[in-house]
Amino acid sequence: MQDERGLIEEARALGGGYFLLKIAAPLIAAAVRPGHFVMARVSPAMDPLLRRPLGILEGRPPYIWLYFQVLGSGTRLLSGLRHGDSLDLLGPLGNSFPEMPDKRVLLIAGGRGIVPLFHYARAYGERRPLVLLYGGRGKADLPLLERIKSLTLQRLFVFSEDGSLGQKGLLTDGLEKIVREERPDATLSCGPEAMLARLAGLLKGRGLNNLASLEARMGCGFGACHGCAVPTVSGAFRKVCDEGPVFPLEEIQWRT
Repeated sequence: MQDERGLIEEARALGGGYFLLKIAAPLIAAAVRPGHFVMARVSPAMDPLLRRPLGILEGRPPYIWLYFQVLGSGTRLLSGLRHGDSLDLLGPLGNSFPEMPDKRVLLIAGGRGIVPLFHYARAYGERRPLVLLYGGRGKADLPLLERIKSLTLQRLFVFSEDGSLGQKGLLTDGLEKIVREERPDATLSCGPEAMLARLAGLLKGRGLNNLASLEARMGCGFGACHGCAVPTVSGAFRKVCDEGPVFPLEEIQWRT
C-alpha cells in the first residue's frame, strides 16, 4: 500500500456523466492487480472529509486509469480535474482476482462493474480464452465499448435494457445460453447488487468457480472502520475493503 501523489496525464469526459483519468502513479502502478482499488482524496479541504474508493481500470507503469460516473459531491470534484492537476491516492488496496491459468473464464460486467474485469482482460487475455458479457441500461451507460474492443477476447456479448446497444434486455437474460454454449470453468463478475444476487441464483449448482467483486461505501479502505462489512451465508460479516472486494459469489448473503 502506497500513499502517492498522482499526476493527471489525461482527463477525458465520455458522456453520460462518465469520466476516465489517466494518472502517473508509478508506485501504485507497479503493484496493482485486477480487482485492486485506490482511495482518492478528492479535495484538499475538509469537505468532503473522507476519501472515495475507485476501482482501477488498468495499470501499465507508470500509469493507472480510473473510470467513474458522477454520482455525488466527491465524484463531481474528481470530474473537474485536468491535465497537470494532482490527486492524493492510497493504494493499491484489497485483494485481486486470481489469474486462473488453463481455465476458460466468463467475465460478467454490469455498468461500472466493467472496471476490474477490463483490467483482468487486459492483464491476462492473451494467456487464456476469455468471454465477456457486458450490459447496462442503455448505450450511454456503456461508454467503454470501443476501448473493450481492443482487448483480447474470444467472444463479446453486449446487452442493454432499452435495446439501444447490443441485444435488448438484462445481461442475466442471456446468461444460461452463454454458459451452455461457452462452457466456462469459472465466472468473474462485478456490478449492481441486484445483478450479483441474480447471478448467484442462476449459477448455483453448475460446478463453476464463481467470484465476484463487490462495491461498497468505505470510510478508510483498509479495514479499520468496519463501515463496509457485508453479511455472509455463515452468519459472519466480511469487510469489503481488506477481506475483499473479491469474494466467492456463493459466500455472500444476497438480499433478494
